[in-house]
Amino acid sequence: MVLRLKESRAVADMAEALYDFLPGSGDPQWRGHVSFKTVAEKVGVGEYWQPGSKIPMITALLERTLESRRGRFEPLILEIVRAALVYRQKQGNPVRADEIDKLNGLILEVGFKFPDLWDTGFKASLLADGGTRARVHVDRAVAEESLRATESSRRSQELEELRQQFFALHDEPNRSRAGLALEKVLSRLFELHHLKPRDSFRVVGEQIDGSFELDHEIYLLEAKWTSDPCPEADLLVFRGKIEGKSKFTRGVFISINGISKEAIVAISQGKQPNFFVVDGYDLTMLLEDNITLVNFLRHRLRLLAEEGRVVLPFTELRLPL
Repeated sequence: MVLRLKESRAVADMAEALYDFLPGSGDPQWRGHVSFKTVAEKVGVGEYWQPGSKIPMITALLERTLESRRGRFEPLILEIVRAALVYRQKQGNPVRADEIDKLNGLILEVGFKFPDLWDTGFKASLLADGGTRARVHVDRAVAEESLRATESSRRSQELEELRQQFFALHDEPNRSRAGLALEKVLSRLFELHHLKPRDSFRVVGEQIDGSFELDHEIYLLEAKWTSDPCPEADLLVFRGKIEGKSKFTRGVFISINGISKEAIVAISQGKQPNFFVVDGYDLTMLLEDNITLVNFLRHRLRLLAEEGRVVLPFTELRLPL
Protein backbone atom coordinates (compact mmCIF):
# COMPACT_ATOMS: atom_id res chain seq x y z
CA MET A 1 0.00 0.00 0.00
CA VAL A 2 1.56 3.27 -1.16
CA LEU A 3 1.35 6.06 1.40
CA ARG A 4 -0.57 9.19 0.61
CA LEU A 5 1.38 12.43 0.41
CA LYS A 6 0.01 13.61 3.75
CA GLU A 7 1.19 10.38 5.38
CA SER A 8 4.61 10.62 3.75
CA ARG A 9 5.02 14.14 5.14
CA ALA A 10 4.01 12.93 8.61
CA VAL A 11 6.49 10.05 8.40
CA ALA A 12 9.30 12.45 7.41
CA ASP A 13 8.49 14.64 10.43
CA MET A 14 8.26 11.54 12.61
CA ALA A 15 11.76 10.49 11.56
CA GLU A 16 13.04 13.92 12.62
CA ALA A 17 11.20 13.61 15.96
CA LEU A 18 12.69 10.15 16.60
CA TYR A 19 16.24 11.02 15.48
CA ASP A 20 17.67 11.44 19.00
CA PHE A 21 15.74 8.54 20.52
CA LEU A 22 18.33 5.87 19.58
CA PRO A 23 21.58 5.43 17.65
CA GLY A 24 21.18 4.19 14.11
CA SER A 25 23.22 1.04 14.47
CA GLY A 26 26.51 0.19 16.14
CA ASP A 27 29.34 -2.28 16.29
CA PRO A 28 27.88 -5.82 16.08
CA GLN A 29 30.39 -6.90 18.74
CA TRP A 30 28.84 -4.57 21.36
CA ARG A 31 26.85 -6.79 23.66
CA GLY A 32 23.44 -5.49 24.67
CA HIS A 33 23.72 -2.51 22.34
CA VAL A 34 20.29 -1.10 21.40
CA SER A 35 19.68 0.84 18.20
CA PHE A 36 17.05 1.41 15.55
CA LYS A 37 18.51 -1.63 13.80
CA THR A 38 18.16 -3.97 16.81
CA VAL A 39 14.66 -2.67 17.58
CA ALA A 40 13.56 -3.26 13.97
CA GLU A 41 14.91 -6.81 14.13
CA LYS A 42 13.20 -7.42 17.46
CA VAL A 43 9.72 -6.54 16.17
CA GLY A 44 10.15 -8.40 12.88
CA VAL A 45 10.91 -5.63 10.38
CA GLY A 46 14.70 -5.85 10.43
CA GLU A 47 14.95 -6.09 6.65
CA TYR A 48 13.60 -2.55 6.37
CA TRP A 49 16.66 -1.09 8.10
CA GLN A 50 19.65 -0.72 5.79
CA PRO A 51 22.98 1.02 6.49
CA GLY A 52 23.12 4.63 5.41
CA SER A 53 22.36 8.12 6.62
CA LYS A 54 20.27 8.04 9.77
CA ILE A 55 17.33 10.29 8.85
CA PRO A 56 16.66 8.63 5.45
CA MET A 57 16.92 5.20 7.03
CA ILE A 58 14.49 6.00 9.86
CA THR A 59 12.11 7.39 7.25
CA ALA A 60 12.49 4.27 5.10
CA LEU A 61 11.95 2.00 8.11
CA LEU A 62 8.71 3.74 9.03
CA GLU A 63 7.43 3.99 5.44
CA ARG A 64 8.13 0.37 4.54
CA THR A 65 6.56 -0.87 7.78
CA LEU A 66 3.41 1.15 7.09
CA GLU A 67 3.25 0.05 3.47
CA SER A 68 4.00 -3.66 3.87
CA ARG A 69 3.52 -4.65 7.52
CA ARG A 70 1.08 -2.15 8.92
CA GLY A 71 0.30 -4.38 11.88
CA ARG A 72 3.93 -4.10 13.01
CA PHE A 73 3.87 -0.28 13.15
CA GLU A 74 2.58 -0.01 16.72
CA PRO A 75 5.05 -2.57 18.14
CA LEU A 76 7.87 -0.78 16.28
CA ILE A 77 7.03 2.68 17.66
CA LEU A 78 6.41 1.44 21.19
CA GLU A 79 9.67 -0.52 21.23
CA ILE A 80 11.58 2.52 19.97
CA VAL A 81 10.12 4.61 22.79
CA ARG A 82 10.71 1.86 25.36
CA ALA A 83 14.37 1.51 24.38
CA ALA A 84 14.79 5.29 24.24
CA LEU A 85 13.62 5.66 27.84
CA VAL A 86 16.70 3.71 28.94
CA TYR A 87 19.13 4.99 26.31
CA ARG A 88 18.32 8.66 26.75
CA GLN A 89 18.36 8.35 30.55
CA LYS A 90 21.92 7.02 30.37
CA GLN A 91 22.83 9.91 28.08
CA GLY A 92 21.58 12.40 30.67
CA ASN A 93 18.87 13.54 28.28
CA PRO A 94 15.62 11.82 29.33
CA VAL A 95 12.70 11.56 26.93
CA ARG A 96 10.39 14.53 27.48
CA ALA A 97 6.60 14.68 27.61
CA ASP A 98 6.50 17.29 24.84
CA GLU A 99 8.41 14.89 22.55
CA ILE A 100 5.79 12.23 23.17
CA ASP A 101 3.02 14.73 22.48
CA LYS A 102 4.62 15.64 19.15
CA LEU A 103 5.03 11.97 18.27
CA ASN A 104 1.38 11.27 19.14
CA GLY A 105 0.23 14.07 16.85
CA LEU A 106 2.24 12.74 13.93
CA ILE A 107 1.03 9.19 14.56
CA LEU A 108 -2.55 10.48 14.33
CA GLU A 109 -1.75 11.83 10.86
CA VAL A 110 -1.03 8.31 9.61
CA GLY A 111 -4.26 6.95 11.08
CA PHE A 112 -3.12 5.46 14.40
CA LYS A 113 -3.49 6.19 18.10
CA PHE A 114 -1.51 4.10 20.55
CA PRO A 115 -3.08 4.05 24.07
CA ASP A 116 0.25 3.41 25.80
CA LEU A 117 1.65 6.70 24.48
CA TRP A 118 -1.48 8.61 25.51
CA ASP A 119 -1.53 7.19 29.03
CA THR A 120 -1.55 10.15 31.43
CA GLY A 121 0.42 8.22 34.02
CA PHE A 122 3.19 7.53 31.50
CA LYS A 123 3.41 11.15 30.37
CA ALA A 124 3.34 12.37 33.95
CA SER A 125 6.27 10.06 34.73
CA LEU A 126 8.36 11.95 32.15
CA LEU A 127 8.00 15.21 34.08
CA ALA A 128 10.08 14.09 37.07
CA ASP A 129 13.04 11.82 37.75
CA GLY A 130 12.69 8.40 39.33
CA GLY A 131 13.58 9.58 42.80
CA THR A 132 10.95 12.30 42.77
CA ARG A 133 8.28 9.95 41.42
CA ALA A 134 9.21 7.33 44.01
CA ARG A 135 8.80 9.85 46.83
CA VAL A 136 5.40 10.88 45.47
CA HIS A 137 4.25 7.25 45.30
CA VAL A 138 5.55 6.49 48.80
CA ASP A 139 3.91 9.60 50.25
CA ARG A 140 0.63 8.70 48.55
CA ALA A 141 0.80 5.11 49.81
CA VAL A 142 1.53 6.29 53.36
CA ALA A 143 -1.40 8.72 53.20
CA GLU A 144 -3.72 6.02 51.86
CA GLU A 145 -2.60 3.57 54.55
CA SER A 146 -3.18 6.21 57.21
CA LEU A 147 -6.64 6.89 55.81
CA ARG A 148 -7.48 3.17 55.79
CA ALA A 149 -6.30 2.85 59.39
CA THR A 150 -8.39 5.84 60.42
CA GLU A 151 -11.47 4.48 58.62
CA SER A 152 -10.91 1.04 60.16
CA SER A 153 -10.61 2.54 63.63
CA ARG A 154 -13.74 4.64 63.09
CA ARG A 155 -15.66 1.65 61.79
CA SER A 156 -14.60 -0.47 64.78
CA GLN A 157 -15.72 2.27 67.15
CA GLU A 158 -19.08 2.65 65.41
CA LEU A 159 -19.58 -1.12 65.33
CA GLU A 160 -19.00 -1.24 69.07
CA GLU A 161 -21.58 1.51 69.59
CA LEU A 162 -24.07 -0.37 67.41
CA ARG A 163 -23.37 -3.58 69.32
CA GLN A 164 -24.13 -1.85 72.62
CA GLN A 165 -27.33 -0.41 71.15
CA PHE A 166 -28.36 -3.85 69.88
CA PHE A 167 -27.76 -5.52 73.24
CA ALA A 168 -29.70 -2.76 75.02
CA LEU A 169 -32.71 -3.48 72.80
CA HIS A 170 -33.05 -6.93 74.36
CA ASP A 171 -34.28 -5.22 77.53
CA GLU A 172 -36.62 -2.77 75.80
CA PRO A 173 -40.13 -3.55 77.13
CA ASN A 174 -41.82 -1.97 74.11
CA ARG A 175 -41.09 -4.51 71.40
CA SER A 176 -42.53 -2.29 68.67
CA ARG A 177 -40.08 0.41 69.67
CA ALA A 178 -37.30 -2.18 69.75
CA GLY A 179 -38.17 -3.24 66.21
CA LEU A 180 -37.95 0.31 64.90
CA ALA A 181 -34.63 0.83 66.70
CA LEU A 182 -33.33 -2.41 65.18
CA GLU A 183 -34.07 -1.06 61.70
CA LYS A 184 -31.90 1.98 62.48
CA VAL A 185 -29.07 -0.26 63.73
CA LEU A 186 -29.26 -2.32 60.55
CA SER A 187 -29.36 0.76 58.33
CA ARG A 188 -26.23 2.16 59.97
CA LEU A 189 -24.48 -1.22 59.73
CA PHE A 190 -25.11 -1.30 55.98
CA GLU A 191 -23.99 2.33 55.64
CA LEU A 192 -20.68 1.53 57.34
CA HIS A 193 -20.02 -1.05 54.65
CA HIS A 194 -21.05 1.26 51.80
CA LEU A 195 -24.02 -0.87 50.76
CA LYS A 196 -26.34 2.10 50.06
CA PRO A 197 -29.21 1.08 52.36
CA ARG A 198 -32.72 2.40 51.86
CA ASP A 199 -34.92 2.80 54.93
CA SER A 200 -38.33 1.16 55.17
CA PHE A 201 -40.79 2.14 52.47
CA ARG A 202 -44.22 1.25 51.19
CA VAL A 203 -45.31 0.06 47.80
CA VAL A 204 -48.85 -0.73 46.78
CA GLY A 205 -50.31 -3.14 49.32
CA GLU A 206 -47.15 -3.96 51.28
CA GLN A 207 -44.46 -2.66 53.62
CA ILE A 208 -40.76 -3.20 52.84
CA ASP A 209 -38.42 -2.94 55.83
CA GLY A 210 -35.54 -1.74 53.67
CA SER A 211 -33.11 -2.64 50.91
CA PHE A 212 -29.41 -2.49 50.07
CA GLU A 213 -27.08 -2.83 47.09
CA LEU A 214 -24.30 -5.41 46.89
CA ASP A 215 -22.16 -5.92 43.80
CA HIS A 216 -24.63 -3.90 41.69
CA GLU A 217 -27.58 -6.08 42.74
CA ILE A 218 -30.52 -4.96 44.91
CA TYR A 219 -31.71 -6.97 47.92
CA LEU A 220 -34.87 -6.48 49.98
CA LEU A 221 -34.68 -6.61 53.77
CA GLU A 222 -37.18 -7.98 56.25
CA ALA A 223 -36.43 -7.59 59.98
CA LYS A 224 -38.33 -9.52 62.69
CA TRP A 225 -37.79 -9.51 66.42
CA THR A 226 -40.44 -11.76 67.85
CA SER A 227 -40.26 -13.67 71.12
CA ASP A 228 -40.47 -16.99 69.26
CA PRO A 229 -38.80 -18.18 66.04
CA CYS A 230 -40.64 -16.91 62.97
CA PRO A 231 -43.19 -19.31 61.47
CA GLU A 232 -43.42 -20.41 57.88
CA ALA A 233 -46.10 -17.82 57.09
CA ASP A 234 -43.72 -14.89 57.64
CA LEU A 235 -41.18 -16.35 55.22
CA LEU A 236 -43.82 -17.05 52.58
CA VAL A 237 -45.01 -13.45 52.79
CA PHE A 238 -41.42 -12.20 52.31
CA ARG A 239 -40.89 -14.53 49.37
CA GLY A 240 -44.03 -13.13 47.80
CA LYS A 241 -42.71 -9.58 48.22
CA ILE A 242 -39.51 -10.54 46.39
CA GLU A 243 -41.31 -12.40 43.61
CA GLY A 244 -43.58 -9.40 43.08
CA LYS A 245 -40.64 -7.19 42.05
CA SER A 246 -38.38 -8.61 39.35
CA LYS A 247 -36.72 -11.90 38.53
CA PHE A 248 -33.42 -10.33 39.60
CA THR A 249 -34.57 -9.32 43.10
CA ARG A 250 -33.36 -11.31 46.09
CA GLY A 251 -33.62 -10.74 49.80
CA VAL A 252 -32.27 -11.15 53.32
CA PHE A 253 -34.70 -12.16 56.09
CA ILE A 254 -33.36 -11.06 59.49
CA SER A 255 -35.03 -12.81 62.42
CA ILE A 256 -33.26 -12.25 65.72
CA ASN A 257 -34.68 -15.47 67.18
CA GLY A 258 -34.37 -17.45 63.97
CA ILE A 259 -37.14 -19.40 62.27
CA SER A 260 -39.07 -22.47 63.37
CA LYS A 261 -38.03 -26.01 62.45
CA GLU A 262 -41.20 -26.38 60.40
CA ALA A 263 -40.37 -23.18 58.52
CA ILE A 264 -36.84 -24.42 57.74
CA VAL A 265 -38.26 -27.56 56.14
CA ALA A 266 -41.08 -25.80 54.31
CA ILE A 267 -39.05 -22.95 52.85
CA SER A 268 -36.37 -25.34 51.57
CA GLN A 269 -38.86 -27.34 49.52
CA GLY A 270 -40.81 -26.53 46.40
CA LYS A 271 -39.87 -23.20 44.85
CA GLN A 272 -36.27 -22.13 44.41
CA PRO A 273 -35.21 -19.98 47.39
CA ASN A 274 -34.64 -16.31 46.59
CA PHE A 275 -33.48 -15.20 50.05
CA PHE A 276 -31.58 -16.44 53.09
CA VAL A 277 -32.07 -16.04 56.84
CA VAL A 278 -29.82 -14.12 59.25
CA ASP A 279 -30.35 -14.56 63.00
CA GLY A 280 -29.29 -12.72 66.13
CA TYR A 281 -26.06 -14.67 66.51
CA ASP A 282 -25.04 -13.79 62.95
CA LEU A 283 -25.76 -10.13 63.68
CA THR A 284 -23.71 -10.27 66.89
CA MET A 285 -20.74 -11.73 65.03
CA LEU A 286 -21.01 -8.97 62.43
CA LEU A 287 -21.20 -6.25 65.06
CA GLU A 288 -18.17 -7.76 66.78
CA ASP A 289 -16.35 -7.54 63.43
CA ASN A 290 -15.57 -11.26 63.23
CA ILE A 291 -16.25 -10.95 59.52
CA THR A 292 -17.12 -7.95 57.38
CA LEU A 293 -20.73 -7.63 56.34
CA VAL A 294 -19.77 -7.70 52.64
CA ASN A 295 -17.83 -10.96 52.96
CA PHE A 296 -20.59 -12.49 55.08
CA LEU A 297 -23.25 -11.65 52.50
CA ARG A 298 -21.13 -12.93 49.62
CA HIS A 299 -20.50 -16.24 51.41
CA ARG A 300 -24.18 -16.68 52.18
CA LEU A 301 -25.22 -15.80 48.63
CA ARG A 302 -22.77 -18.30 47.20
CA LEU A 303 -24.11 -21.05 49.45
CA LEU A 304 -27.66 -20.05 48.52
CA ALA A 305 -26.79 -20.32 44.82
CA GLU A 306 -24.69 -23.49 45.06
CA GLU A 307 -26.51 -25.49 47.76
CA GLY A 308 -29.84 -23.74 48.30
CA ARG A 309 -28.89 -23.05 51.94
CA VAL A 310 -31.52 -20.66 53.30
CA VAL A 311 -30.49 -21.23 56.91
CA LEU A 312 -26.88 -21.74 57.95
CA PRO A 313 -25.42 -21.63 61.49
CA PHE A 314 -22.60 -19.10 61.70
CA THR A 315 -20.23 -21.82 62.92
CA GLU A 316 -20.70 -23.65 59.60
CA LEU A 317 -19.87 -20.61 57.51
CA ARG A 318 -16.66 -21.26 55.58
CA LEU A 319 -14.65 -18.17 56.49
CA PRO A 320 -11.51 -17.22 54.50
CA LEU A 321 -8.21 -18.12 56.16
